[in-house]
Amino acid sequence: MTGTLFRLLAIAAPTKALPALLAGVLAAASGIALIGTAAWIIASAALQPPLSALALAITLVRACGIGRAVFRYLDRLLSHRLAFACYENLQQATYRRSAAAIPLRAGNAREGEFLHDLLTGCETLRNFYLRTVPQPLIAGILTAVTCAALAPLCPWGVPLIIALYLLHLVLPHLLHETDLRTESTAYREVLLDLLDGRAELAAAGTLTQAQGQLDTAAEDFQQKQSHKRTKRERLFTLLDVLRVAVWIALIALLTPYAADGVLSGVQYAVWVLVLEAVLSEYRPLPAASLGTVEAVQAAENILPSAPCAALNPAHTDTEYSAEEQAPLIEAYHLSFGYHADVPILRDLSFRIHRGEHTAIIGESGAGKTTLASLLLRLWEPDCGTLSYNGVPHTQLSPDGTRTLFGASLQGSWLFSTSTRDNFLRLHENMDEAHIWQALETAQLADVVRALPAGLDEPLGANAARLSGGQRSRLLTALALAAEADLLLLDEPTAGLDAARGERLIAAVLETLDARGGTLIVITHDLPLLDRMKQVIEL
Repeated sequence: MTGTLFRLLAIAAPTKALPALLAGVLAAASGIALIGTAAWIIASAALQPPLSALALAITLVRACGIGRAVFRYLDRLLSHRLAFACYENLQQATYRRSAAAIPLRAGNAREGEFLHDLLTGCETLRNFYLRTVPQPLIAGILTAVTCAALAPLCPWGVPLIIALYLLHLVLPHLLHETDLRTESTAYREVLLDLLDGRAELAAAGTLTQAQGQLDTAAEDFQQKQSHKRTKRERLFTLLDVLRVAVWIALIALLTPYAADGVLSGVQYAVWVLVLEAVLSEYRPLPAASLGTVEAVQAAENILPSAPCAALNPAHTDTEYSAEEQAPLIEAYHLSFGYHADVPILRDLSFRIHRGEHTAIIGESGAGKTTLASLLLRLWEPDCGTLSYNGVPHTQLSPDGTRTLFGASLQGSWLFSTSTRDNFLRLHENMDEAHIWQALETAQLADVVRALPAGLDEPLGANAARLSGGQRSRLLTALALAAEADLLLLDEPTAGLDAARGERLIAAVLETLDARGGTLIVITHDLPLLDRMKQVIEL
């Protein structure tokens, strides 16, 4: 927990955090000084003090009132600037983590947790910088100053104030609250399942039953939150009573000093109200203490983990002769499974050299698309090593690896705008000639020309206005346009007749051979294998 707190605090730059903290301390001190000065005026007015003293006190009241407003404004301004700057960094960390983890090995099982992190986790950490950190520090500084002033006068009051301060920080931890992420996950997963499958549920006539399950999950979540709020309110009330009790005890401890003349009546009145003002600064502490736990839990899920050692050492003992070029891809004893007890690939080794067009075949569920995802570093292997141009994957970033590929996988999404827009989103500076060249190779140019607006014709959600075969060819064209060393296609001839599929593969291979590219194709199209130089059967 301590290490996570230090990581959170390290996100906030000291040059921004210290001015915000100083403004908060000065705002609270101005408020306390305002109350103390007002108490002096009220208590001493009947004693007819010199007008100069009254004028000075009145001026001080005005100065403290203005100072409290000014410093409170600076506190809000600086602390919010700091919090939202940190909030931006945390959101970016969340999206980077999501991009690295998606697609999830466990499917939709953890989508509720991701949704919580995106909607609630970052907001919790933003509040950490707004409410969790400043309040204990401000109250601690005021406590230290008050105890230093009170110690020569009433030594027994010092431990009472310190104990009260510590109780406000420690007692909330006795609630042993469940992580909000855990509590909300069940509800969010039911919600996401219902959203994903609402069309099928409606068709089956079970949508109402599914909505009932969602209502039950929501009620259970609300009951847990209501129970948590009740426990918090009881604790906060107990601390309010304890705070009043300590204040009364401090008044009782000061009374003998006033009776003995050590304190004048005016000084006694000032101390009574100043102590009440100082103790009132403890009210936000229980919520801040609980916020620390919530922030640590959120940070452990959102902040990137420290890099750990690889489970398997990189395979670097392969040597290539001067005549033998390092393969574009080499898999060495590769193993992977979505669940530890259900391996998909086991001890798989192969090489793909430049120009060595390769087909990956196998029964449904044999792991063909899974292998493609491993090659693209969407997932990392459980065991073994993947090398790219002789460099182990452990020494390459996933983004760096993906620049080697133009890829089209099953389930890829297309934007609803136009064919041109889909190309430009992936290849920002591509000109129209290159777009038509990719469409010609993918055997889709005639289809696009026949559209009313050509390249600028809207395609509908996920290219719904195209047939399955046309949509597959558009994905092939988008992958070809990358002009990468490796072209990875998943069932590119699915939905095409034999003649069109033959023309597509012939055009793709001709294009790749002309630019020195290499094709990796996942296929069930057995005649296509005659054109391949290597076949990997899973």
